[in-house]
Amino acid sequence: MKQLILMFVLMTTSFAANSLDIRGDANVFSGKITSVTLTDDGGVINVVGNTGKYGKVWLTYNLALDNPNHPTQGSFSGRATAINDEGARDAASRQGVWERKGNIISFYSLDDVTDGNFYLCLTDMNLSTDTVDMKFYSVK
Repeated sequence: MKQLILMFVLMTTSFAANSLDIRGDANVFSGKITSVTLTDDGGVINVVGNTGKYGKVWLTYNLALDNPNHPTQGSFSGRATAINDEGARDAASRQGVWERKGNIISFYSLDDVTDGNFYLCLTDMNLSTDTVDMKFYSVK
């Protein structure tokens, strides 16, 4: 029975490891926190910045405190809108999880962009300096 369970776990993790195919080098976004609104359920953080391919980007993070056992982590949803130098517009729905360690909030999300791309986004916000740094990887 133990061998059967071990075989099932190995097969399941093998499939899971191959289900996410990160392609190419990371795209980089740098920005600033423009506003923070606190609520009883979490809060909203707004960010503006730039990234090469998409140009100027506006981001909204809707934080939820949905784990009462861990007040320094939770889930989030959000939106992104970008306009590049040629005036082309793209948008994205964003969803993921966050955790705070000291004055840094880290976000891990999967974003669905209107140009057909999916991105795995790894974001750090420094609450002391209001700076935001993101690396996002194509998964499609």
